[in-house]
Amino acid sequence: MSTIELIITCLGLSLDCFVVMMARGALVNQQEHRRSIANSLVFAVVSLMMLMIGLFVGTVIENQFVLHANQIGAALILFLLGCVLMIRAFRQNEFEERHDNNFSLKRVFWLGVVMSIDVFLLGTCVSMLQANMLEVCLVSTLLTLLSAQLGQEVGYRLGFAYRRVFFAAGSLILILMSLNVLSRIIPLLK
Repeated sequence: MSTIELIITCLGLSLDCFVVMMARGALVNQQEHRRSIANSLVFAVVSLMMLMIGLFVGTVIENQFVLHANQIGAALILFLLGCVLMIRAFRQNEFEERHDNNFSLKRVFWLGVVMSIDVFLLGTCVSMLQANMLEVCLVSTLLTLLSAQLGQEVGYRLGFAYRRVFFAAGSLILILMSLNVLSRIIPLLK
């Protein structure tokens, strides 16, 4: 997986984080908004931990199968992640923007754990594609940090109105990346 492909893939997945933190930003008051950097850091660190676990699992899986099977598995993971984001884009219930008094760093941590299951799968996927692990960790963590921060800013300023657009964009990016991986494998299978 090239650096550009990695950045595009992580960007697609980070739009999920963007939407989640956009929802959080829509619920905070000005005083809590000042903690947005701390929230973003917690979310990014949790995401990095899940990514590293996924990279480890992907390494174990990679050693068990031939390269083509790993690439097909990775393409399927990317495709499924894209489908999940698309489903989330259109299954979203109405969202009532109101102040949430219970939003704390502990809640951000647990929100990060739940929302980073897809990052775990990304780690597994890119490991199976033999990507550079340090590069993956840096790109994913930086994009998650930026997405979390920008999501909170957009949510605080504009609310949660554009969530479907961001989910759908992330979904399309991941599905296209899965097709990109498959397009490289198909000629090799002949």
